[in-house]
Amino acid sequence: MKAAVAHTPNGEGLLVTAVGYQRLCSELRRLRTEVRGELSERLREARDEDDAADNPALFDLFEEQVRLERKISTLEERVALAQVVTPAANGIAGIGSCVRVRDVAEGEVGEYELVGVIDPDVGDGRVSVGAPVGRALVGRRAGETVEVEAPRGVLAFEILEVRPARQAA
Repeated sequence: MKAAVAHTPNGEGLLVTAVGYQRLCSELRRLRTEVRGELSERLREARDEDDAADNPALFDLFEEQVRLERKISTLEERVALAQVVTPAANGIAGIGSCVRVRDVAEGEVGEYELVGVIDPDVGDGRVSVGAPVGRALVGRRAGETVEVEAPRGVLAFEILEVRPARQAA
């Protein structure tokens, strides 16, 4: 797995988990091969069907092609600038950490996997370090309490555990 160390204009790298990097690369490969190939075939068929000067379907496909190439370009840039982060094993929350928390008001226990801002598939327990909850948890340890500004008010979480996230094979 190759990841260049690069930095954004504010001095931070485009940090990503190893799993996130693999997912970015897989999506880029899929778009370059499968999706681009399918679109090329649809363009070929549309060109053969009607006069190119009066073919709205053909123009729609050209617009779709522009969107696809823009998406590929964005992913290529992210992959080129990505810096894969190894989760810290020192008990401090950061990218690649799993943080178990208890909502102080409700008593409910939840778990968040902290991921980089360019990691795909945020949700289902994966939270970006750029999101309010992620920002509040970064740099914290078990036993600390953090407050998060949320649309429904300030939420307080007690950090119960910080450990490296399980990495997919």
